[in-house]
Amino acid sequence: MMRELFAIVVVVVLLAACGSKNNVDKSVQSEADSMLAAYHYSDSLYAACGRIDTAAFGTFIDRAEAFAESHAQDTLAPDMLYRAGVGSMILAKSAKSPEFRARYAKRALAIFNRFQELFPAHEQARLCYWQRAIVYDDILGDWRSAESEYRDFIIRFPNDSLTPVFQQYLTLLGKSESELESMLLDGH
Repeated sequence: MMRELFAIVVVVVLLAACGSKNNVDKSVQSEADSMLAAYHYSDSLYAACGRIDTAAFGTFIDRAEAFAESHAQDTLAPDMLYRAGVGSMILAKSAKSPEFRARYAKRALAIFNRFQELFPAHEQARLCYWQRAIVYDDILGDWRSAESEYRDFIIRFPNDSLTPVFQQYLTLLGKSESELESMLLDGH
């Protein structure tokens, strides 16, 4: 009788644990779905008419970073964190003041660094070099740091399909419009 009672207790505990896990998974999925909806809203507004909903993007970025930290094992965490970095780049690029531009750019850099720490084997981890180079080059005007990011990518991924593209970028970094036009006319 004791064995049967013990077996019933074990089964009940296991069922309760499984049910609890399903509820957690559903709430994590619901949270991820909500964040994706917020991202898609913000991104589509930006893509459709170039308008930035700073508050919506900022909220998404905060939530995505927290999600990636607290649910790093979830398959959606890398995508959320990467999108947070891209969102922060968009905010930096569109910022009206140098202070906000720098703040969002630094946040994007930190997010892409964190992405590589949390998900070093993820396919998008290699693209973090490129995203940081874009932040340094296009947003901050720091061509030396952009060059460093491109060179790091080229060294780490010599056979990647993006390597020749980045090698070409290196020849263009820091050039003025007139220098670029001259290079085009000369066939370089």
